[in-house]
Amino acid sequence: MADLKAHERVLAQHLELRNMLADIEAALTERADVLHVSGLIANLADRIVAHFTMEEQGGYFTEAMLHSPHLVNRANALMAQHPRLCDQASRVCEGPPSNGELELWWHETQRRFAEFCEALLEHEVREDRLLQEAYIRDIGSHD
Repeated sequence: MADLKAHERVLAQHLELRNMLADIEAALTERADVLHVSGLIANLADRIVAHFTMEEQGGYFTEAMLHSPHLVNRANALMAQHPRLCDQASRVCEGPPSNGELELWWHETQRRFAEFCEALLEHEVREDRLLQEAYIRDIGSHD
């Protein structure tokens, strides 16, 4: 049977990422200190890389796919999105604004962040569904 604890760890990390996104959105909305916002975004980008590495090397997809081979193509397609999402996360905040360009920095950072959030959340929802389908099917087969 598939490791439910592994599935729960992935879902917990997805929740952690959503909380980080909410913190950044709040900081952008209130226009917190630029260095603070930049730091939050840099931490998120690092966390995204670590999260995807854990998913890929931690065997979570592999374990699930062993029990649900019909989901392999969907899992591979999701994992193929990881490099693009990591790159997109690293480009959300492109350094501190130069003199006189603070307003443009806020606008562009908010725009890139919104685009990244949409892409990441869509990706995570698809991962959650895939893992739930794999684990639920696996559990059901042992009743």
